[in-house]
Amino acid sequence: MKIDLVTKYAKDVTSGKQIAGKLIKLACQRHLDDLNRQDQPDFPYQFETKYVDGLLIFASLVPDPDAKVPLPLMPWQIFILGSLVGWRNVNTKGRRFRNGIVSMGRGQGKTYLASVLACYSFFVESRNKGNQDIILSANTTDQTKKLFNYTKGTVEQLLVGTFADLSKEITPRFMDIFNNRTKNQIVRISAEGGKFDGYHISTAIFDEAGDQKDREAFNKITSGMVKNKNALFLMISTAYPDPNAPLRDDIEMLKNVISNNERKLDDYFLAVFSQDDKNEVFKPETWVKSNPLLDLKNTNEELMSGLLSERDTKMSQGKLNAFLVKNMNLWLNAKQDAAFNLDEYKATTVTDFNFSHRDVYIGFDNSMTSDDGAFGFIFPYVPKKFFIYQHSFVPWHKAGSIEAKESQDGINYRHMQELGFASITKHKKGLISQDQEYEWLMDFVSEHDLNVLGFLYDKFHNSALIQSIADNTNWPMIPVRQGAISLNAPTKFLQDSFVDGRVTHLDDPMMEASLMNAVIVTDGNNGIKIDKQRATLKIDLVDAIVDGFYQGMYHFEDFANKDDPEAEFARMTDKQKHDFLMEDFSF
Repeated sequence: MKIDLVTKYAKDVTSGKQIAGKLIKLACQRHLDDLNRQDQPDFPYQFETKYVDGLLIFASLVPDPDAKVPLPLMPWQIFILGSLVGWRNVNTKGRRFRNGIVSMGRGQGKTYLASVLACYSFFVESRNKGNQDIILSANTTDQTKKLFNYTKGTVEQLLVGTFADLSKEITPRFMDIFNNRTKNQIVRISAEGGKFDGYHISTAIFDEAGDQKDREAFNKITSGMVKNKNALFLMISTAYPDPNAPLRDDIEMLKNVISNNERKLDDYFLAVFSQDDKNEVFKPETWVKSNPLLDLKNTNEELMSGLLSERDTKMSQGKLNAFLVKNMNLWLNAKQDAAFNLDEYKATTVTDFNFSHRDVYIGFDNSMTSDDGAFGFIFPYVPKKFFIYQHSFVPWHKAGSIEAKESQDGINYRHMQELGFASITKHKKGLISQDQEYEWLMDFVSEHDLNVLGFLYDKFHNSALIQSIADNTNWPMIPVRQGAISLNAPTKFLQDSFVDGRVTHLDDPMMEASLMNAVIVTDGNNGIKIDKQRATLKIDLVDAIVDGFYQGMYHFEDFANKDDPEAEFARMTDKQKHDFLMEDFSF
């Protein structure tokens, strides 16, 4: 029996004939597994090759705007496009995949792929319908130009070629491509403009989706597609230096769902071309994993030469992470002055920890206006190792509602509460309730029979909560000045502990997001502390953990208690003693 080209690529990848990364292997295995799931009651989807054939015929007619001639699709491109159009919902007779993610290294033909799909939707899928809107979007107006202008150039070529009979109906314009008879259109809209309401969206393609920091634009697009059985929202992007992005969240979510063979999100397509490990940056023979155009024989030498040059240049500049992100398509915390590395955070994640009957240091970061309040727990548990845990308290008064707070911060606080990593304030006006914080902490310590070796807090932000703890417990109360002199050592200790695996933690999305938000700032003495780049980025729990390590980092050491003022002063340089006096005692 003749095998279709989508399935052939999937088999070539899973057999090892085609070099591919883990995420593409996952996508291909999913396709093969789903072929076997057809006709099962819990799987209402069929793979229909006639739709793949139709798209391939259309693609063979689509000219590249620059070359002026059609470009043959490569096997990986056929796999993506064929999957998106070939898998059908047997109940609705429309698409199976209503959402999709396609991601690969920079300059690998994402724009051409998206242009073919947009034109197919406009010329073929919508031909017998009216008022169908194909949306080409990105974060900014400038970012929408590339995909729209490329698509516009493709349409103009088609109108003087294969579809010349439609040239009097279709008018390419500055911001749209309009069919005067059917009222169908390809429209260019940016997320910053945000005017997605009122469109009957059949296909929406969001370019550089990894640069989007919240889901507001995505939600506006998909809310206008619910009545269309053939609707598709496709996000295309490379990785970005900031891993706190909805696109990466969805990639991780889908990766876990597909890997665990969970029967959900069957209508969400995933195809990510990326390296499996950042050490592959020194193995060019593997770079086809993130740069699939390297399989194109007539241009691969030129592309490889350019990639090698870019790698060596970035390495000499001390900016190798930039190459790993954009050319190897790896999500790293590559922001300038980033405090923590995403790979190191992931590598220190554990699935469980027994809190009970342990020593603990507790750091506390008090809520200020819209900030979260947070407790950071430092558990010394084996020689030279610490388990870190946090619980945050979330106000919403300044945002107006918890929904608005979630949108503003880019964190699903209600889900975090379900997971046990946060408590949304019970205050009727959305303010932080110190009674709620106190009760939670006392219950947590009592439930797990913890031996609190120190409660560490901001020296200059005392509160009723801190006074209540001092009055009602025998815990050592340790104020911590929040300047770089005091925070330099625990901050550096936490950074180094992630590097060498001295800390472990649960898979806590709030902790991950906050650590990735954190940047390092220095003072005039090269002391460091944690900060953030903008007000809505959350780092409160990181501050709490750092405060906890102010004392906790000395747990396994033999010298005097860190809380002893004489010991602290003895470790200060003359310059630090001078700055301490100026910071705390000047008028």
